[in-house]
Amino acid sequence: MGLLVSFATGASLGGRVGPYLAPSWSAEFGCRVGTICPQSHGFYFHDRPHSRNRQTWTLPFGLFRPGVVAHTDTLNRGSWHNMTVGQASDAVCKPFPQAHYFDPMSGLDNGIHMGSRVVEGTACEVWTASLPDGTRTAACIAEDGVPRELNSTANLLIGFKGNASLRFKNVRVGALSEETFAQTTACASNYPTPPCSVPGSTQVTTLDLYRIRSASEPDEIQNRNTGDALGDMGFLCGEEAGKMFHGSVITHWRLTASTSWGQYAYCVYIGGQNVCTGGTDRLVGRESSFGLGSGPLQGQCSENADCGSWFSLPAAGQCRPGEAVGSRGCTWGEAVALRSVAASCLFEERLLAASCKREQGHAPFAKSAAILAAALASSDPEKGGCPDVPTALSRQSIMV
Repeated sequence: MGLLVSFATGASLGGRVGPYLAPSWSAEFGCRVGTICPQSHGFYFHDRPHSRNRQTWTLPFGLFRPGVVAHTDTLNRGSWHNMTVGQASDAVCKPFPQAHYFDPMSGLDNGIHMGSRVVEGTACEVWTASLPDGTRTAACIAEDGVPRELNSTANLLIGFKGNASLRFKNVRVGALSEETFAQTTACASNYPTPPCSVPGSTQVTTLDLYRIRSASEPDEIQNRNTGDALGDMGFLCGEEAGKMFHGSVITHWRLTASTSWGQYAYCVYIGGQNVCTGGTDRLVGRESSFGLGSGPLQGQCSENADCGSWFSLPAAGQCRPGEAVGSRGCTWGEAVALRSVAASCLFEERLLAASCKREQGHAPFAKSAAILAAALASSDPEKGGCPDVPTALSRQSIMV
């Protein structure tokens, strides 16, 4: 016990007030991020002196069909944060430039000691830290300076906000090779992936898209992620979706777009604005739901009849009012928000969850997607419709 107290408080260790943190180490981990990852497994590599870390992990994902496994490789190196999704020739690189290095254990070396625990047979000391950006981290750090459990309000796998918890085992402390932190082939030589047809071509299609959002969010679609009815089943048919989206609004959009689909971007709300990263400049990004359809390259150019499609709509590619797609290189436009309904109507009145349960593991979720389409097509309950709900004005519509 005396040894644990000494290592926990920093006593007799050069006056250090925080825990000892191993400079370089690796371990296996299991994770939980929000409502996903309870069965995930991966490997973590940490090299603090050189500001780099890596996580490779797999996630069984049986929503669409049995036996599906998602593969992700996340590399943080200095100010660059690269995520590779998929494997071999189907791998796609998602780079996320950052203002600074993302260290999941940042702040813990000056943390507050909160007591002792035992995690899966290993004694460890609990430390907490709060960062200026609001991130809160708690870790149970063993005598070797490696956490056995790490909890954070930052998503530890992709660096965005979102509660996450990792547990580590089979720890190895010591220097790591340069090869451990090498770029994937997808990031080194195939980012961004080529467009599906020649950029600027006249191939244009009309899209009916759906966006799940908070009721306070403006009716805007630029720099947002959307999906067709089948694609949105990846969210709406997920575990506890009714609880997750309680209070949310679903909006039906119609727009025209160039079919020179680019790489799908992840759009997030950061610093007061929506930002899309990992896409292809002005091109509308496209992939199958969670990138887990049967088509190659995450479904960028395939039909995606099994899981539906997701789309990212870069503001840089938006056409001006009255401007045809292709003018000045714009890739999408004429976007109209047709209707918005409460997500709760789908679950409580249209019994979407029951339909999802019947179709789970047997994609496509055609009947469930039809429930979504009908709910947004009409307010008539006899036709499967849901009542309109008021929405916030688009900032482009607000007169000042």
